[in-house]
Order: sequence, then structure tokens, then C-alpha cells
Amino acid sequence: MKSKLPLLFILTTCYLILNTGSVCAQHFSSPSYIIDWGNFNITSGKKTSLNYSLTDTVGQNAPGLYSSTGYRLKSGFQYIYDTFNQFSFAIDNLDIPLGTLIPDVASTATNIITVTTPSGHGYQVIALENHPLSLASGTTIPDTSCNSATACTVSSSNIWTDANAYGFGYNVLGINSSGTITGVGTSNYFADITYYRPFSATGQIIMSEPLPAKEHSARITYRANISGVQSAGNYQNSIIITAVPLY
Repeated sequence: MKSKLPLLFILTTCYLILNTGSVCAQHFSSPSYIIDWGNFNITSGKKTSLNYSLTDTVGQNAPGLYSSTGYRLKSGFQYIYDTFNQFSFAIDNLDIPLGTLIPDVASTATNIITVTTPSGHGYQVIALENHPLSLASGTTIPDTSCNSATACTVSSSNIWTDANAYGFGYNVLGINSSGTITGVGTSNYFADITYYRPFSATGQIIMSEPLPAKEHSARITYRANISGVQSAGNYQNSIIITAVPLY
């Protein structure tokens, strides 16, 4: 008895020709099925070992990453793995002690925030304070206005280096996984480590990106400087930091 294959696939590829009546990418047919589709992969997937991680698409028409002013195009089924990233936000330290404050000597403390977003989306990080650094009696360390010659505001940072410029403020700088300053996500808000802003009771953007981010981090530096007539005591406040996804 002779056996025969139940399906016979015939592959044809049609190319775009000006003024033709029909255009197709790939066509598969048999006595039982007709399939027209943009492309069929020879293989695709995610391969890993101890030393590497590879996602690939083989057989698709023009796979790869393409970019120009105003857009980025990821062509290829391997890019589906980017969409598996969930929005996440982490703060490495929630208790920020500034220690014993000495008049005319700035005291600083830091923590690190980290953001991951899904493919195709960016984020904003917003910060505010519940009130200025305060004693239980209501005495406060005022929020900084930076150097008198280079005043800063809640929405605009400026240089704060003068030992006689008092108050409480903060700086935010994007860093890489090694802690090296990159400015990613923060360069629009803080030029370098000398630039500070005062906190406010209304949320202000301190870090943002319009494109997807994977474990993008920034170091927040909190700085307090007091005069010799500042009342002694234990000053406290709360800083609220919120990450907002962009969709």
C-alpha cells in the first residue's frame, strides 16, 4: 500500500510591485487549509546559559530595532519578552537620619530609588513632604532657598554651596548599577550634586523618562544646614515619594 502525506504545503512569496492588484507576504495552502500571514518564523524564543541570555527571531521579514526622531520600532517576536516587565518601584531605605546637626556644617544622608516599567511606557517619580523638619513644639528648620545669589524653588533646582545658607533640601541624580552618576531620568531637574531644591507640601516631579526603564535608579541626597541660633531638639518630618506609570 502506498502512503501519502495528508497535507502538501506550497510556499510562495509576493513582493510589492507598483500598480499591482494584490500584495501578500507568505501564503501556505493544501487541499484542506489556506493560510495567508505576514510571516512565519523558522525559530524564535529565549535561550540562556550561565554566560548569556539571547532572544531571537529567525525567518521574519526585517526583524530588529529601528529608531528615528520621534519613534522606536521593535520588529520581531523576541521583543514580546519586553512586555513581560511589570511596573515596580523600590526604595532601599525608609529611615533617613541626618545625625547631630552642627551650625554652618551641612549634614547629608541618602537613599536609592529604582524603577522598572513595561515595554512602551515611561514613568514619573513625585516627591513631597508632610511639613518642614519640625520639633513637637512646632519650631522648624525652614526649607532651603539655596544660595542667596542662586535661589532655588520647589520646581527649579539651583546651586547650594554657601555654608551660611540655611535650611533643608534635596538633590536627585540618576546612577547606574555601580553607583556611578549618569543623570538618567534626573538631568532635567538637577544638573549635578551641587544643585538642590526645597521640598513642598505639593508633589513635584524629581525623576522621569518617556521610554521604558528596566531597573533605572537614582540617589536622593537629603541636606540640612542650620545657624547657631537654631533651637536644639529632635526634628522630624515625612517624605512621600510616589512613582506614577505613564500609559
